[in-house]
Order: sequence, then C-alpha cells, then structure tokens
Amino acid sequence: MSDRPLESDVEQSHAAALQTRERIRSFVRETPLLEASPGLFLKLESLQRTGSFKVRGAASALTAGQGAGARSVVAASTGNHGLAVAVLAAALGMPCRVFVPASASGFKLQRLRSAGVELVEVAGDPLRAELAAREEAGSSGALFVSPYNDRNVVLGQASVGLELLEQLEEEPGAVFVAVGGGGLISGIALAVRARWPRCRIVGCVPAASPAMADAIAAGGRVVPSRLQHTLSDATAGNIEEGAITVAICAALVDEWAVIGEQEIAAAMRAALLEHHVAIEGASGLALAAALGDSGEGGPRVAVLGGANVGATALEAVLHV
Repeated sequence: MSDRPLESDVEQSHAAALQTRERIRSFVRETPLLEASPGLFLKLESLQRTGSFKVRGAASALTAGQGAGARSVVAASTGNHGLAVAVLAAALGMPCRVFVPASASGFKLQRLRSAGVELVEVAGDPLRAELAAREEAGSSGALFVSPYNDRNVVLGQASVGLELLEQLEEEPGAVFVAVGGGGLISGIALAVRARWPRCRIVGCVPAASPAMADAIAAGGRVVPSRLQHTLSDATAGNIEEGAITVAICAALVDEWAVIGEQEIAAAMRAALLEHHVAIEGASGLALAAALGDSGEGGPRVAVLGGANVGATALEAVLHV
C-alpha cells in the first residue's frame, strides 16, 4: 500500500483492510448481525473474543509487530484494548505491560489482572496513560500498541466493516458507532465508504467526554475536552495529539450524536430486556443514537462494540 494517508485513498485502504483481515483471521471471530426489530440491526462485537472489537486491532498490530522483530509489548487502555493486547501477546509468546488510568472500571481491571499482565496505574485523564506507555515503549524497545493512533490497529478494526458489507443485503441508511479515540469508526468508514456512498456514518460520543466531536468541531484539531464520569468508560478521555483517526473522522464521518447518561443507561437496559444482549456503556452510545434516529434512507446498524460490564453497573442501569 502507498504511503498516502488512509483517509485520502479509500480504495487502497479498503484493499489493505482485506489483506489485514486475512492476516488476523485465525485470531478473531466473525460476529453475527442481529435484526433486533424491523429496520434495526445490531452488529454483535459484544460476542467477540475478549468481549470487544479491540481484539481485531490488537491482532493486526501484534502480527505486524512480530514481523518487525518486536519481542515485548506495551499498551495503554481503559480496559478492553489492554485485555485484547494481553491475550494476543500471550498467544504469540510476547511479554506484555498495560498502562491504565487509575479511574478505570474495577471490573475491567480485574479481567486484566486475571490475564496475568503487569499493570501500571497512571493518575488522571486516560490520555496520560497513553503517553506514559508510549514513552516506556520508546525507552525499552517494546512494541507500543496504541488503542487507536496506529495504522495497523485501524486496519484491523476495518474488518468489522468488511463483515457488514457481506452480511447486509442492501446498503443501510446509517451505521452508528461509539467513538473514543476513533479507531473503530475510522476502520469501518474506510471499509464501507466506497461501497456504500449514501450510507450515513454516525459517530456517537458521550456528552460527558466528547473529545473526538470537539476535535472535529475545532476543524480537525485536537483540543482539550471535558472529562466527566460516564457509563461509556471505554470511550472516555482526551485524544493523543496528531492522532491519525482525527483526519479520517473529519473526512469520512457524516454526523455526530452526543448522548447523555440517561440515554446510555436506557439503551443498555433495552438491549438486555428487549433484545437479550448484555452490553457495556460504549455500546449503549451507538444503540441510543440508532434508537433515536428516524430511520429515513434505509435500515440502521448499531455496532455494539463490547460487553465488558460488571454486575454492579448492570444492576444500576436496570433500576434507573
């Protein structure tokens, strides 16, 4: 593939995504697409290995890193990405350290500890953990696997979009994707844009932490964004300066939906009680936006990116 930026060459990016999909095929599951109700489809990445889509990008980055001779891995995560990297690193026989924000979900931290990785807690915004992990990798020679700011990670996440192209019989009116650092929506957009030119690609962010929406509103420039407590812990935090996903989102994402905490909770509750699917808060972002959409232009697809939610959080949303 050429050295042109991903967002400027959708066809070549699509081809690179196809190649990446073949490289990671043995590490990931093809997840089902559920027709939850007429006109509403749910892409169940909640059933992916490790409980989230993150294993796709991790597999892509780690298999590419192995080829480059990396012997150990460093990652930064609020939980899902770290777990995916840990599981893939173990499968490939690579030692792994994961930097996490001290405010990360206790349920996700416990899952990381159970995976046997070395955790390094960093106080403050999750971005601080990312920067600390990148610095550690630079000094130790380890492979740093960013949660989103990595070409291979984005191309790994693109496999979600490639599956949607095969699973849907017609072009949908809109695809709704939760956005933190933007790796998932960037990959999906690169995979589907040339094949579905009329489909709206909708980025969904929590009102409590809308970093990517703020960056796009600022003309595609990373700016400080508010960070408050949110059920969508997987998308919380600011974005690394110069992240490749900002330019991709600016070029390919059509709309932004800013979702409140009550809407996230209601979507999580609806997923469990009406569709019998347990999802975490980030998945609730996409579902809430899809449920609130008019549905004009064709079927809606909500990408449910993960299911790593503890019993305490589920109990809380069930009793709101």
